[in-house]
Amino acid sequence: MIKKIIYPIIIITLIIFLSCSSLTSGLANSLYKQEDIKLVEDGAPAYLILVEALIDAKPKNKKMLVSGIQMFSAYSSAFVNDPERSKIFADKTKAWALMLLRTYPKFKEYEYAEIDIFMKWVNTIQKKDVPYVFWAANAWIMWIISDSESIEALLDLPKAKAIIDKIYEVDSTYYYGAPHLFYGIYNCVIPESIGGDLKKAKEEFDKALEYSTDKLLMTKVYLAQFYYKAKFDKKNFIKTLREVINADIEKYPEVRLLNSIAKNQAKELLKKVDEFFH
Repeated sequence: MIKKIIYPIIIITLIIFLSCSSLTSGLANSLYKQEDIKLVEDGAPAYLILVEALIDAKPKNKKMLVSGIQMFSAYSSAFVNDPERSKIFADKTKAWALMLLRTYPKFKEYEYAEIDIFMKWVNTIQKKDVPYVFWAANAWIMWIISDSESIEALLDLPKAKAIIDKIYEVDSTYYYGAPHLFYGIYNCVIPESIGGDLKKAKEEFDKALEYSTDKLLMTKVYLAQFYYKAKFDKKNFIKTLREVINADIEKYPEVRLLNSIAKNQAKELLKKVDEFFH
């Protein structure tokens, strides 16, 4: 269940992972404009190795750690289907997430404290911290997913989610409203008996769409996949996915790759419409 919540948030980072230096930013800009997903799949491992080497050289560099988390998490969720390999990626990015969070002295002070005490650090998070702690929290949750049968992992969930909650409070517009998208999905997949709320989910999706406008097609894909599917609204499920498929990805060439992925996913979901709405 948790996997359904966070995987969509992680995949939207696929094309932003190399923004940490003058050398890699040029590569990132090139990747933004790609529409050949296979080319990215085949070429990305070389960058994985490069970024890992850079992190080893500068393990306290926040921007480098964020790039590593984004790249490894996105590649794994998009292209790695083997659970054992996925676990290797999750272990690595979780380690980087904690390294990133430990660059904050107060985090190190409260890292192993009970949640009520841990909140003393969470409440120090400011808007300027969001580009770092958002990706660290995502990686932490991904690790929990990969080891969800472990009591140790599940005990970490309240802390990781507390960070996301705080980010929502201080800057819910971050990365085209990604915190709103997170909670839109969250409220769709969590049963109502333990806090899920489809009405709240729609409100969150509407906010995410407001901040992403029509630039990021993946937001609409997840609206259909999670909200309209949960509402058994076949008409709007089909309508929304067709809007994605018919969208002009040349309108925003800087995110061409991400929108190509969204189009492919929309086509795959439409193939299953009779399965979802029988």
